[in-house]
Amino acid sequence: MWTAWYVAALCVTAVGGTHPETNTVLRITKDVVANAISGTLQQSDALRSALREVPVGAGGVPYNDFHVRAPPPKYTNGKQLGGNYKYGLVETSDNAAQLGGKYRYGEILEPDGSIRDLRRGRDPEYRAAQGGGLPRGPRRRRELRPGEIPPGVATGALGPGGLLGAGGILANEGILAGQGGVLGGGGLLGDGGLLGGGGVLGVLGEGGLISTVQGITGLRIVELTLPRVSVRLLPGVGVYLSLYTRVAINGKSLIGFLDIAVEVNITAKVRLTMDRTGYPRLVIERCDTLLGGIKVKLLRGLLPNLVDNLVNRVLANVLPDLLCPIVDVVLGLVNDQLGLVDSLIPLGILASVQYTFSSLPLVTGEFLELDLNTLVSEAGGDLIDYPLGRPALSPRPKMPELPPMGDNTNSQLGISANFLGAVLTALQKQGAMNLDITDGMFDELPPLTTSTLGALVPKVFQQYPESRPLTIRIQVPNPPTVTLLKDKALVSVFATAEITVSQPNDVETTICLIDVDTDLLASFSVEGDKLMIDAKLDKTNLNLKTSNVGNFDVGLMEVLVGKIFDLAFMPAMNAVLGSGVPLPKILNIDFSNADIDILEDLLVLSA
Repeated sequence: MWTAWYVAALCVTAVGGTHPETNTVLRITKDVVANAISGTLQQSDALRSALREVPVGAGGVPYNDFHVRAPPPKYTNGKQLGGNYKYGLVETSDNAAQLGGKYRYGEILEPDGSIRDLRRGRDPEYRAAQGGGLPRGPRRRRELRPGEIPPGVATGALGPGGLLGAGGILANEGILAGQGGVLGGGGLLGDGGLLGGGGVLGVLGEGGLISTVQGITGLRIVELTLPRVSVRLLPGVGVYLSLYTRVAINGKSLIGFLDIAVEVNITAKVRLTMDRTGYPRLVIERCDTLLGGIKVKLLRGLLPNLVDNLVNRVLANVLPDLLCPIVDVVLGLVNDQLGLVDSLIPLGILASVQYTFSSLPLVTGEFLELDLNTLVSEAGGDLIDYPLGRPALSPRPKMPELPPMGDNTNSQLGISANFLGAVLTALQKQGAMNLDITDGMFDELPPLTTSTLGALVPKVFQQYPESRPLTIRIQVPNPPTVTLLKDKALVSVFATAEITVSQPNDVETTICLIDVDTDLLASFSVEGDKLMIDAKLDKTNLNLKTSNVGNFDVGLMEVLVGKIFDLAFMPAMNAVLGSGVPLPKILNIDFSNADIDILEDLLVLSA
């Protein structure tokens, strides 16, 4: 019967109805959250998924806006600078009345946009400029009409050889026009000039440096170091997450091979919520990347300083969309770990333990607190409602408050006496505490015969003068109760001891039935992910319930019954308790070296 306790079997329970009140509380600091994220980053393939091609170019939805905005329109004309102009080409206008357009000398632009031809002979001043000479006599000055050019300007600035005239500075063969002019084919803006097709605008225009860097498909992340994780708790919200990492990017462009090293600090505001199924979830509200030092090694090419600036701008645009999803994936894996807490854990061979979240976790500046319902169920789905048999109107003990966390404490688990009592109740209902003891089972005990018993109780010797073997059948009909006091844990077990004698015809006859009230002193330890309980017999109290040999003083049997319980019942009891009480599996918290404090109605594990 006792060996059956060691058989592990998973019992599927159907939990329904109202959940019990909180009977287990877990507190964790920011370091536990940071370690969980770091461990997930190290063990998962989230970082490896980032080793891919960098999507550089127009389009795409910013990471923080993809739930809110539609994708922005794509820039389709392909000309990054200069609008619709091609590199090295300044297109002329069809409007003849513009500077540098199709002026002919002797024409002037009126204020209304029309062109007045001064060559038709109607303007004496134009004829004078053309070679007709000046009129004789004193010159009569007159007021100029609106838009009229003073005499001399039309023949100087706009005339042949003038500023805008044929051969002038701004005319056909001047600095703004001809093949050798500033704006001409070989000039400043010409096809080969400083700002032309082979010049700076050529580098920055279509097919130039910006087009090369922003449109390149060769940029690829080749290394991403394991991030250094830091967490700050946001009271009432969640956590502020910071991941510092180094990214190595290789690429190639028309200006040469690129070797890029960049330091990135990924920051995310994460809200702690609860989904519809009752599980807590870490959800990113906003994620940003702050670029530190960027080093660009141009293995073959020119303009390294310009490349640094351009790559900086490109990476600032694309890295959030590339690295923030990694944080999303990691938090999803951490959420999966939080969901594992509700796994059914076998308790004995016919029961199970299941932890569930009873409310939204509490976030303070020092810790994150998780309230847990601990459901102890029998096979078939019946919940153990501790303490069994208590009147319905009797109030249920409330979960005590946890003490303040120590300076060196990262995790604190509070287990109520209510939960420990439910575990012992499940074991009692399985019959795991029942034991049959026969003569010779335990060498430490005296011979269990009628002769031994008759030496204590004369009436037994009178009825059974010949020595016959005895069987002592111990049963625990009611659930044990657990009482936690300051530095003391007490388990009260009510048991019955039936003493029977074997007759020659193999018929068992009951000699007496004794009620035994025992008090056990419990001590606690942690091994792996289980709470171990070790109990020692403190005292026993006997009461004779029935007797087939007549009434006698049961106190005469107190020493013998005490030895039987101490040497036989307690080792079997500890074998049951020593198999352990499953602890909640949350974020890989290790309580194996935890400090254990026994308080009023509360057991506290601090790690």
